[in-house]
Amino acid sequence: MSENEIIAVYLAAGMSRRMGTDKLGLPFGSTTIGNSSLQAAVNSQLNHIIVVTREEDSLNWIDASLFRGSYRDRWSQIKCTDADKGQSNSLKCGLRAAMELRPIGIMILLADQPSLSFTIINDLILRFGKLRQEQRNFPFIAASFQGIPRPPIIFSIEIFPELLKLEGDAGARQLFKKQASLKSLLVNYESESDFWDIDTMEDYYRVKGAVQDHD
Repeated sequence: MSENEIIAVYLAAGMSRRMGTDKLGLPFGSTTIGNSSLQAAVNSQLNHIIVVTREEDSLNWIDASLFRGSYRDRWSQIKCTDADKGQSNSLKCGLRAAMELRPIGIMILLADQPSLSFTIINDLILRFGKLRQEQRNFPFIAASFQGIPRPPIIFSIEIFPELLKLEGDAGARQLFKKQASLKSLLVNYESESDFWDIDTMEDYYRVKGAVQDHD
């Protein structure tokens, strides 16, 4: 594996407590919530995607096309046995698997961000690569809207040990408050819809309706 490769950790092990049902399999356009951003990831310049799930996940929310041909080589599943103890546990499961592939950076993606496009993923990868070429020392580069950091986020290899120390349900958000150089590492995007996440039924109907209106 070359030192320019970026591995994604795709967090799909949430319990959907606020939703009241497994949200990843809910219809979204012509696919499902969970498959939508996974499809974007496999069509991007990411080198591999590690899909972190609960043990009992049947993956029925993933479209059949992603199990065939070259698509199937683009991702792999990691079952997190302690996913119910908080998002940081799912994150660490994925990080450990990603680190075995010895990447120079790890991108964090959320399975409940169905409007995310592969163009944003590719843009962050390009910017990350340029920063590395300039030998700039930085912990991460993150997408943002109106100055607020949002996934996707690419973490540099130097900060991997810090990620493995995270606890609880806040996930990587805990690190944002610790980095004085945060603002210089945010990439602002103009459309809030790119970063919509779905936590409740109200979110689902709002986002789904907005996508249908746009279509």
